[in-house]
Amino acid sequence: MSAILTPDLLGRFVITTLTFEDLASLDGQELGVANDPYACIGLTFSNAVVEKDAKIYSSSRGVALKSKGSTGRLYQEEINLHFAKPHGGFGFFFRTSHSGPLIIGVFDAHETLVEEDVFHEGEGYAGVIRARAEIEIVRITAKIERPDVAERAALYIDDLTFGSEMKAKY
Repeated sequence: MSAILTPDLLGRFVITTLTFEDLASLDGQELGVANDPYACIGLTFSNAVVEKDAKIYSSSRGVALKSKGSTGRLYQEEINLHFAKPHGGFGFFFRTSHSGPLIIGVFDAHETLVEEDVFHEGEGYAGVIRARAEIEIVRITAKIERPDVAERAALYIDDLTFGSEMKAKY
């Protein structure tokens, strides 16, 4: 349906917001199937490491998730989200360094790409709202501009907000 640039647009949903501040004690640890504190609410991450002092431009400005590192020969930073049930919208604050635009790929339960959006700013807010709850996998990538800066490149996300059910007045 559409890319969003502000968290206000998720107001039509009953939302959950994760600031990641509760993960401060996991600084430097990778989230994944074996170590994902949000699995109990139906959300798992891959290629994400907890960064205690990320201080990106977000509401919480503290702990964030950082991409694990460049994904091989593709030279891109990537964080993946997996929802246990379909959602209608999500968004997060982000920062990229030494990379090109942020690309968000949204997939359904069959891993079919249903939307892809490009965000050109190096820091800001990014998200997607769909006409119906069909978002189950989200691939967030930032292509590294030059291979010689791959070691310094990073992708951060913070204050992840998501929802599947519409509020009663919608």
